[in-house]
Amino acid sequence: MKILAIRLKNLASLAGPFEIDFTAEPLASAGLFAITGPTGAGKSTLLDALCLALFGAVPRLNNIGRETKVPEVDSEILTSDPRTLLRRGTGSGYAEVDFVGIDGRRYRARWETNRARDKATGKLQGSRQNLTDLDSEQLLSNQSKSEYKQLIEARLGLNFEQFTRAVMLAQSEFSAFLKADDKERSELLEKLTNTAVYSQLGRRAYSKSKEAEDAHKELKAQASGISPLEPEARAELEQQLSQAQQQLKEQQAQLRQLEAQHVWLKELRQWQEARQSAAEQLQAAEQDAQALAPERLRLQRLEQLAPQRHQFLRQAELGASLLPLRQQIQQQVEQQGALQQQQERLQQQLQDAGTALSQAQEQHSTSAPLLREAFAEQANLERLGQSLAQAEAQRSRAEQASTEGQQGIQQLLEKQRLVGERLERIAGQLAHSVALAPLSDAWNAYRERLQQLMLIGNRLHQGQAELPALEQRASSAAQQLSEQRTQLELLYSEAGAEPQAVAEQIQLLGTLLQDNRKQQRAVEELARLWTQQRELDQRGQALQDRQQAVAAQREELNKVGLQAKAELVVAEQTLSVTQALLERQRLARSASVEELRGQLQSDQPCPVCGSVEHPYHQPEALLQSLGRHDESEEASARKTVDSLKEQLNELRAQVQG
Repeated sequence: MKILAIRLKNLASLAGPFEIDFTAEPLASAGLFAITGPTGAGKSTLLDALCLALFGAVPRLNNIGRETKVPEVDSEILTSDPRTLLRRGTGSGYAEVDFVGIDGRRYRARWETNRARDKATGKLQGSRQNLTDLDSEQLLSNQSKSEYKQLIEARLGLNFEQFTRAVMLAQSEFSAFLKADDKERSELLEKLTNTAVYSQLGRRAYSKSKEAEDAHKELKAQASGISPLEPEARAELEQQLSQAQQQLKEQQAQLRQLEAQHVWLKELRQWQEARQSAAEQLQAAEQDAQALAPERLRLQRLEQLAPQRHQFLRQAELGASLLPLRQQIQQQVEQQGALQQQQERLQQQLQDAGTALSQAQEQHSTSAPLLREAFAEQANLERLGQSLAQAEAQRSRAEQASTEGQQGIQQLLEKQRLVGERLERIAGQLAHSVALAPLSDAWNAYRERLQQLMLIGNRLHQGQAELPALEQRASSAAQQLSEQRTQLELLYSEAGAEPQAVAEQIQLLGTLLQDNRKQQRAVEELARLWTQQRELDQRGQALQDRQQAVAAQREELNKVGLQAKAELVVAEQTLSVTQALLERQRLARSASVEELRGQLQSDQPCPVCGSVEHPYHQPEALLQSLGRHDESEEASARKTVDSLKEQLNELRAQVQG
C-alpha cells in the first residue's frame, strides 16, 4: 500500500480542517522525511488520524485500562473509545486517508463522529466509517463495520494488529514486533516482503519429498521380494545410474543457462519494441528535419547577415549629417559669387578713379579749383583702395574656407558612396532572407528535440548492430532448451530422483534466482549511470558550442567597434573642420567690416557694392541670422559625433557582457 493524503478535522491538538498531501511538492520528491515539533504540536495526532481513518481504532488508546471511564455531557464513555479524540468545544470531527491498495487502485477511507445537532454541548453520537473507490468513484461500504473491516483488510493486505506492528508502531510499543510469536512474525513478514511464494514452494517440495519417499518405500518392498542381480549386472546398472546422475547435473546447469537466456530473450523483445518505437520517432524526426532544411539554410544566411544591420543605421546617420554640409557648401558658393561681383565693381570703380585722376592732373596746371577737386578725388581714391584691399582679404579667406569645405565634403561623399554600395549588397541579401525571420524564434524549441533524436539514433544503431547476434543466440537457445527438456523428461522417467536431491535443487534454484535479480539490478544501475554520462557529455558539448559562438560574436563585435571607432575619428575630424570654418567666418565678420557697415546710410548707395538697399545694416538682424546658421552647423556635427560615441559605448558593453 501507499499513503497519498491524510485529512482531519477537530482531532486532539489539531483544530479545524487540516490536510497533508504526499503527492504534492515538496513531499512528492522529498524521499525520506521526518515530522518534528514541540510537545502538543500534533505529531501523534497525525498518526492517530491515519489509524482512525483506516481501522477506526488508535493503538495508543488500547494500552489504557478498558474499565476506565471519562465523563461526557449526560453519560460516560471508556477512555479507550476513539471518540475521545474529538477536540473539546467542537461539534464534529473526522479523519480521512487516501491510499493505493495492493491491487493498485486508489481508495479513500473515512472515519467521522459528531455531537447532537453538531453543537459543542450536544450528546456524543456514534462513529461512522466508509470506503470509496476513487478510480471508479464508487462507495464500497458505509453501513456495517464488519463489512468495512473485511474490505479494508483485503485492500491493505494487513489487519489492525499487523499494521500497528510493522507499518506504524505506537509510542512505547517498538518491541511489539519482536515479542510476537513465530507464526505471527512469519505471516507478517510474508505479507510485507511478498515471500508467500517461498512458503508454497516449501509445501510443494515437502509434498514431492513425501511422494518420493512413499515411492522409495514401495520400491524397497518390491525389492525385498526380488532376488538380487548378478554382480556384473548390478555394477552395470550402478554405472548407468552414475552416468544418469552426472547427465542430470549437466542438464540442470544447462537449464540454468537456458533460464538466463530466457531472460535475455525477454530483454531482447523489450529492446526490439523500443527500437521499433525509436525507429518511428526517428523517421518522423527525419521527415521534419528534411521539411525544415530550406528554412535552416535561410536562417543560416540570415544569421550571417545579421551583423551588417548596423550599416543601415549608419547610412541614415550619414544622410542626416550630409544635408547641413551641402547647405553650407551652397552658402559658401553664393558668398563667393557675391564677393566676386563686389570685386568686379570695386575694380571698375578703381579704373574710373584712375581715369578721373589722370584728367585732374592734366587740368592741374590750368585751374586751381580743379586741383582742389583732384585732391578730393585722390582722398576718395585712397579710401576706395583700402576698401578694395579689405574686400580682397575677405575674398581670399572665403576662397580658402570654401576649398577646405569642398575637400571635406568630397571625402564624406566618397565614404557615403562606399557605404551605400555595401548597404545595397546587404539589402539585397536581406530581401532574399526576410521570410526566415520567424524561424529564428522556433530554433530553440527544435534544438532539444534534435538532440534527443540523435541520442535515440545512436541507441538504435547499437541495437541494430547487436540484433543479428542476439537473434541467432535466441534461436539456438530455444532449440537447445527443447532438446534438453526432452532429455530431462526421459531421465526422470528412467531414474527416480531422491528427495534430498530435489530439496537441494529447489534451494539452489532459489539462490540462483536471487543472484540473477541482483545482477539485473546492477545492470539497470549501470545503464542509468551510462545514460547520465551521455547526458553530461552532451551538455558539455553544448557548452563548448555556446562558448565558441560567444567568442565568434565577441570577435565580430570587436570588428564593428573598430569600424565605429574609425568612423568616430572621421566625424571628430569633420567637427574640427566645421568649427575651424565657422571660426574663419566669424573672423571674416571682423571689426573693420562692422565699421564699414556702420557707415551705411538709408537711401544712399553703398561705397563698396553701390546698392541702395542695406538688409544687414541693422546689426541685430545680421548677428541673429549668422548665429543661427553657425549654431545649426555646429550642432549637426556634434550630433554625429555623439551618436558614434554612444554606438561605440554600446558595443563595448556588449563585448564586456
